[in-house]
Amino acid sequence: MTLTREALTDVAAIAAAAPHTQVRLATVHGAAVVIGEHPDGSMCVDGFRRLMAAWVEGCEPQVDSVAFVGATYEAGVLTCGDSRLFATRLSAQDTAACLRERSGWPDEAHAVVREDLLLDVSVVQVTSDALDADALDAAVRDAQAACVVEELCREVSAA
Repeated sequence: MTLTREALTDVAAIAAAAPHTQVRLATVHGAAVVIGEHPDGSMCVDGFRRLMAAWVEGCEPQVDSVAFVGATYEAGVLTCGDSRLFATRLSAQDTAACLRERSGWPDEAHAVVREDLLLDVSVVQVTSDALDADALDAAVRDAQAACVVEELCREVSAA
């Protein structure tokens, strides 16, 4: 099953927010496209962002999997050491407001929101020096879910 344009846009935004990342896209034809600083790289991360921003509507991506080298990318969340990143369609201001409204957000977790104006998404990076990996994962999943609910509510109210 190929990835959607939206999913690849999220990958491009997350790759730009995670310094020194290298992304490998596997195509449906069995080829691998390397994005990032690497001798076998096909394009830089910024080039990938520009490609996704200029994507022609109606043209379907031919990518069936994404892998970040040295990190785990699963269900839209990049786990890179003690850092977790995910993308949302909300603006940075709306994302920050959504996260502030979370009851039960652990005081030990810190979220930084970066808006990618080119891709029209925001990337949330969550870190903690005090939480273990499971607690950090739970906080990130809660934040991601809250953003998805807010996105859906806005879509419904706009329709």
